[in-house]
Amino acid sequence: MGRRWLARWPRWGRGLVLGLVALILALGVSGCQRSQTGQAVTEIRIGILNTPNDVAVARQLGYFQAAFPHQKLKFITFDSGVDANKALLSGGVDFATMGDTNGVVALAAEIPVQLCWINEICGANEALVVRRGAGIKRVKDLAGRKIATPFASTSHYSLMSALSQAGIRDQVTLLDMDTQNIVAAWQRGNIDAAYTWQPTLAQLLPEATVLCDSADLAQQGITTGNITLVRTQFAQAHPHLTQRFVATLDQAHQLRRRHFSQAVSAAARQVGISQREARLQMQGTTWPGASAEFSSAYLGAAGSSGAFVQAMTRTGQFMAGQQTITTAPSEQQFIDFIWKRGKQP
Repeated sequence: MGRRWLARWPRWGRGLVLGLVALILALGVSGCQRSQTGQAVTEIRIGILNTPNDVAVARQLGYFQAAFPHQKLKFITFDSGVDANKALLSGGVDFATMGDTNGVVALAAEIPVQLCWINEICGANEALVVRRGAGIKRVKDLAGRKIATPFASTSHYSLMSALSQAGIRDQVTLLDMDTQNIVAAWQRGNIDAAYTWQPTLAQLLPEATVLCDSADLAQQGITTGNITLVRTQFAQAHPHLTQRFVATLDQAHQLRRRHFSQAVSAAARQVGISQREARLQMQGTTWPGASAEFSSAYLGAAGSSGAFVQAMTRTGQFMAGQQTITTAPSEQQFIDFIWKRGKQP
């Protein structure tokens, strides 16, 4: 999920980003020196999504407070991966959760971050829906129609993949809209279809038919998900805190596996939605957990790539083809992108 990362980058953005990185690293030398002297970390800043995920569960049940009793925890909600990446680049947050497409952007732009956790794999919580009664029964029937999705998001990538498979990629009108505008355009009748995620999806479903969802595409190797990135400087200076952060999120994954209803209840309270809504959204995702993250299905063993890494590599190739990023990172770059200490839960 998440919004697009400065669509003009192919022309001028890469140089700007690299310049900002150099400036931030130069300005951050004193902070690095303080950590090397052993100064205690007094605050940890965490960028979050306002969704019923593992972070929400961990916050509501006090897992973070128990894991970091000596640090002030500051949670900052981002509506887009664009803003999360900006905050990581500027040092405004230490961790940030975002759609994996924005993780691809971070790697391609050489933002000094690493992938430390897979929060969830998208499934039925993201879907391509069409207005009921439009006479459209399959993706191929969307030729000539208007479809909305947030560009450079997990939904955008999934939509383009579905359209390509149906052979109509160049036969539809694509509209770049954030989730709120998708709902408004749907209600006005300005769009015929949309690929979006919960909770926006729930607002469309009463008048919609689902043509396919991200679970269907995942069975074909088109996998998307939400991930957490950590600033490289923070991870190197405080590996024990980074590992503790990962272990805290894994507590939420374990609770979901053992007591799903408790996890749903906690997430609903934290996000401020009904348990029914939280259950619907959480049932539509897969939470790997620490025991599975470094398996062939996800990040892979040391020095190798798992299926999720390979899927991110293909996502990068797609985004480069769309000129959302200048160059597609190689599979080896994605392997190097992973925070290696994270494989030791």
